[in-house]
Amino acid sequence: MKTVSFLLSLVSTSLLALEVPQWQPHDFSFAAKVDAPNPFMVALSATATGPDGKTLTLPGFFDGDGTWKVRISPTAEGEWSLVTKSDIKELDGQTATFTCVKNTNPNVHGLLRVGQTHPHHFIFEDGTRFFLQGYEYDWLWALDTDKPGLPTVKKTLDLIAKHGFNYVIINSYAHDTKWCAGNTAADDYGPPPMYAWEGNNESPDHSRMNLAFWKHYDQVIAALNERGIQAHMLMKVYNKQVNWPERRSDEEKLFLTWLVARYAAFPNIVWDFSKEAHNEKDVAYKQDWLKHLRDLDPYGHLTTVHDDDKANDSGAYDDLTDFRTDQHHGNEKGDATSKNSNRVGGNHEKILFQRARRAWPVANVESDYECGPGGVNDKTFGGAQAPEQMIATLWDIAMAGGYTAYYYTYTAWDVIRPLDVPRGYAMMKHFGDFWRATDYWMLEPADNLVSTGWCIATPGSEYVVFQNKAQPFTLEIVGAKAALKAEWFHPHTGQRSDAGTLTNGTASLTPPADWGDAPLVLHVGGNP
Repeated sequence: MKTVSFLLSLVSTSLLALEVPQWQPHDFSFAAKVDAPNPFMVALSATATGPDGKTLTLPGFFDGDGTWKVRISPTAEGEWSLVTKSDIKELDGQTATFTCVKNTNPNVHGLLRVGQTHPHHFIFEDGTRFFLQGYEYDWLWALDTDKPGLPTVKKTLDLIAKHGFNYVIINSYAHDTKWCAGNTAADDYGPPPMYAWEGNNESPDHSRMNLAFWKHYDQVIAALNERGIQAHMLMKVYNKQVNWPERRSDEEKLFLTWLVARYAAFPNIVWDFSKEAHNEKDVAYKQDWLKHLRDLDPYGHLTTVHDDDKANDSGAYDDLTDFRTDQHHGNEKGDATSKNSNRVGGNHEKILFQRARRAWPVANVESDYECGPGGVNDKTFGGAQAPEQMIATLWDIAMAGGYTAYYYTYTAWDVIRPLDVPRGYAMMKHFGDFWRATDYWMLEPADNLVSTGWCIATPGSEYVVFQNKAQPFTLEIVGAKAALKAEWFHPHTGQRSDAGTLTNGTASLTPPADWGDAPLVLHVGGNP
């Protein structure tokens, strides 16, 4: 796989023939003998001007050995120039030019955006649609800290990409879990092998970053980018025993600027203020953080706040975030009054509410946790579910027009078995393959069209019906201009079976007898 250019190059600013592919990070390095007590606190930025005259203001960062860097990802093909700004004479007024050439990585499509015509869904800068199939892998960066070339990280990313995952949720740093405290075994990475700052979690020096940690983290984000996997970065996390910099301090400003300076040039970055952000009670503080993030990020990456329902529902983040991420577990809200006895309560209704409140993408990125191969008691956390329950929950969410994220007990937190292949992987592959074969961005929840189960549809054109427990049902079709081909789909196995053709009116449908009462999907129209 092609190595990302920024990891190869320490370029002279006098090199005029430099070519940088569109949307690919590249480092410009500036050496200086600076008499400063703390080089991490030296201010450096650069203004980059593209062929269309638009400018990017790029924060720089100290990267050791008397070298400061500005990392850029050009957004348009053509001639670019940049000039640095710093209070330090040797770093001020440095210039460089380069040519942005066509991106050659077929996995890279520019930054992820919210669709303008279909605002509940995502689209890349080049117009490629994106069906978010998430995977929470909080401690991914802790792997291979003692191995060059990221052999384990690359194998695990290839493995999950093979099963359709294109979106990884990852901490900027996490220290340990309460439920599995300390390094209990060789596969327990909490506390991790490297610390994010100098010092340690008990006595940190938040004014100085641990360069070995962040250079390793660079490689992990680059490996994700090479594969076209989005990196949803949880910038803070309040329940993983991290001794964070003091709020609103210079050290905290350094940390936020550091993350933007090193990672905003990666097109696959999505910012999230914090995992379980409701743990931070000061809403004004969170708003100020998001405003500062918006000001710092020259590219305008998508931004969200995880699991902060009260503030999100009040509209506190409407002008500061681009989409909604939540944590909701299946049966927190029952469905006793529903006409559908086989509906999984809670998740579906939550997504419908969040979509109705604002026209933006919504995702439940933490619902069920697949257990280990030994069954539901094979787990690293207090709860674990069978893969059949996990996949039913994710279908429940998707049928409301929401996006999902997968958890596996041995990759979700600090106990990691990266090359496991849990049974849920195959189900997730079927899940992603099914939705990507539909015009999912056109579909809207339409549960009133079915007698039991969930329905999402483009009326007259395409319908998807999900039943958590197969049983006969009716589907109302109106506005079809021709007969629509129908097909049964088994969410556990990926098996498909012809269901004939349907025309306008009320269709009575009976699932395949040999499928028993397992969950099933009916796909009508579209591209079955």
